[in-house]
Amino acid sequence: MSKKILLVLVLLFSVFSIILIAVWGTLPENPNNIEVESLVIEDYDETNDDGDKFKNVIDIVNQQNNIYVIEYLINPGNANKDIVASASTTGVSLQVDLIDNKVYVIFSLEAINQKRTVTILIRDKLTLKYDEITLWFKTPGVIVVPDL
Repeated sequence: MSKKILLVLVLLFSVFSIILIAVWGTLPENPNNIEVESLVIEDYDETNDDGDKFKNVIDIVNQQNNIYVIEYLINPGNANKDIVASASTTGVSLQVDLIDNKVYVIFSLEAINQKRTVTILIRDKLTLKYDEITLWFKTPGVIVVPDL
């Protein structure tokens, strides 16, 4: 009798394990693994022929207010992200706010006095999606003529 009970228990455990594997395989993926589909900076003044974005900060950044805030959009909003920012020149510090989707660009007084043009690259380290913007101190009345 004990062999029959043992055989029935083995069969029950096998059926149970097959059901468990089937249920486990059909569970949805972890919602924390949602990838960034796009990263976009929408606030800019103009673009060139290559699609590079430019923002004139001459009226925004000065010696009393040396911080410029770049807002970026992440799609989808609940994506797992690891955002970093980099600048193309020295004299500029960057701080990334992952919660509010902002990058704080802090200009040194030297960079403001020299009116340095700086390109900010915002990138997701997980998916390598990125967008960039060039901040410049455009002199009023100057017309930039593209090369033909």
